Amino acid sequence: MKKDTLFILIKVSGVFGALYMFLVGIKGMSSAIKHMGADVADTIFTTTSDPFVALFIGVFSTVLFQSSSTTTSLIVGMVSSGSLGLTGAIPMIMGANIGTTVTNTIVSIGHINRGNEFKRAFAASTVHDFFNILAVLILFPLEMMFHGIQRSSEWIASLLFGKIHNVDVLQAKSPIKAAVKSGAQFVEQFSLDNDILYLILSVLVTFIMLYALVKLLRSLVLEKIEVFFDQYIFKTVMRSIGFGLVLTIMVQSSSITTSLVVPLAGAGVLTLRQIFPFTLGANIGTTVTALLAALTGTVSALIAAIGHLLFNIFGIIFIYGIPFLREIPLKLADMISEYSTQNKWIPILYLLIFFVAIPLTIIIAGG
Repeated sequence: MKKDTLFILIKVSGVFGALYMFLVGIKGMSSAIKHMGADVADTIFTTTSDPFVALFIGVFSTVLFQSSSTTTSLIVGMVSSGSLGLTGAIPMIMGANIGTTVTNTIVSIGHINRGNEFKRAFAASTVHDFFNILAVLILFPLEMMFHGIQRSSEWIASLLFGKIHNVDVLQAKSPIKAAVKSGAQFVEQFSLDNDILYLILSVLVTFIMLYALVKLLRSLVLEKIEVFFDQYIFKTVMRSIGFGLVLTIMVQSSSITTSLVVPLAGAGVLTLRQIFPFTLGANIGTTVTALLAALTGTVSALIAAIGHLLFNIFGIIFIYGIPFLREIPLKLADMISEYSTQNKWIPILYLLIFFVAIPLTIIIAGG
């Protein structure tokens, strides 16, 4: 009995260790891509005043930075400096919501040679894509016609501005983020200051730890883990949203948060319907970074940051709150994952076309 307990403790420790290194790998990928794409992103941020093109600038910049928090914080900073207006900032923020989902979609491809496991993992990642795309399809035209998000943000900012004190207290650092960053910096030491080598090393760490996580989770009797998730964390929609929100605030990255549930979906621990509301909470949680950044800026910067928050809240109300709209991301995720198990090129083409080719084409044409 003691021997079995010891083995379980060793495996649990292994799960936490693999989970940490998995986060380190994702952070490394984000940092390497951010280094390679920073100059490009800085250039395209100021290429247009067209809201439609601005939307795709938000998508492509976030793909380069691998972080919507980084993109929206930069947008807030540019609004604060006066180099970007709210008319362009809000569409960019909407686009950032789409671009941030690329990380967990890349992570799901690590399961590509494992049949049903890949199907579950890819569906879990793309349901986030399709929700954010649907939110933009509905809210972007409405915003261009009525400016509801901007006006609501202006009203809230007018109530809050001047009442915020002791901002430094709010600018707390996440210990989880600091620990993961230290690990990524350790991996970077082996890259010989080469961003491409750093990216390759980070991808290897991510996929190896992903494989280890799935194996360890399976060996720890998935039924018991499923009961824990079902009865506590993912028992209700509001709990799932709340857990996604809190976890994203803790790690300050929705890309990392949503990537965490991909191996759990692949292993069969979580279902697609359990993961869906969790990703919505992550969408709200990721707005905190830009909100904190805006507190040290101008009223306009705060309006832009609040606009990001309202966009995500309205998306949940309009899509998740309406049953037939709620089903669309789920059905699309199921459909593309089914096709992707039959043809392994589909997920690769999906990533390249929707996250790179289309945004880049529209940005170049609009420029």
